[in-house]
Amino acid sequence: MWTAIRPWLFPVWCIGCGEPGTGLCAGCAGSARSRGLTLDDLTVRAAGEYGGVLRDAILALKRGERAYLDPLAALLAPLVPPGTSLVPVTTTRRRAAARGFDQARELARRAAVLRAGVAVDVLEKRGAAQRGLGRGDRLDARGRFFLRPGVAVPPRALLLDDVLTTGATLRDAARVLAAAGCCVLGAAVVAHTPPGRETPRSGGRFVEA
Repeated sequence: MWTAIRPWLFPVWCIGCGEPGTGLCAGCAGSARSRGLTLDDLTVRAAGEYGGVLRDAILALKRGERAYLDPLAALLAPLVPPGTSLVPVTTTRRRAAARGFDQARELARRAAVLRAGVAVDVLEKRGAAQRGLGRGDRLDARGRFFLRPGVAVPPRALLLDDVLTTGATLRDAARVLAAAGCCVLGAAVVAHTPPGRETPRSGGRFVEA
């Protein structure tokens, strides 16, 4: 019943063209071009570049608008090998509470269903959000992730996040999993900021593969 009446109570339109019924229509989502990146020894695949309608959809998601979860998960799905264990790169509890959900967890669950895989929620994040920090400060931030008590870490897993900026967050999460004995297969992200604009000035770099 709720599925039937929800569109009438809370109508949504495509953020790109205004098509009703979806936060991001197939046509506008199709403008994204996936690409591979290397982040030190971590292989990252991004559904598109952080700009245009993709950027608008991600920012709306971060404001707590759930209409973008399914379309963005559909963009992520082709980047995920079938049957893969997906580990979401979680946000802090405070940020998740403010939004009403954790976007990485929700995207991982949806992408896992689409690829006959499983979302393995093993990471917790501590500390303040990175928004507004410079590249140097982002790179210096370490030890922000820890394993949730009592969870079973998968032997092999792919990290999943919304945006790759400097890569510091993915590196930090990958270190925690590797230290727990997990083989980190790489990462999938909705969008990446162009290396020429947001690549860190020092430390590890990410480049197009």
